[in-house]
Amino acid sequence: MTNDKIKTYDELDVDEREVIDSFRRMKLLYDHARFRLHKSQVEDLISDYEMLMKLREEIQEKYFSIYEELMKEDLIEGELDAGIWGLTREHETETWNAELRLLSDIKTNFDIGIGMIESGEAEQAIINEENK
Repeated sequence: MTNDKIKTYDELDVDEREVIDSFRRMKLLYDHARFRLHKSQVEDLISDYEMLMKLREEIQEKYFSIYEELMKEDLIEGELDAGIWGLTREHETETWNAELRLLSDIKTNFDIGIGMIESGEAEQAIINEENK
């Protein structure tokens, strides 16, 4: 086993720094592209949820409208229990909103990561770690 001391970034030769800098930049470029991809995927999913919630509302409105019309024309009997629909819709809305909050938090984390990479803050944090 050797007793060679592990060098900090500041202790490296110029050519060694160039190699480390190149690898760091490649990693940051990779992370930047990956974060942007996943952010886009999350944004698409958020959009799908918003369309789903709007569609669910439209379906319910159509359902009640058709049901009332059929009852007025005596084509069906019985009362529509809107309470059951309301509870179901409330549960769906709570679940979807919780999922949307989670997705929004994930998107925010990607935004933060992208911002740190673009501002150079992430690279500086890596360099600081290398100097410990």
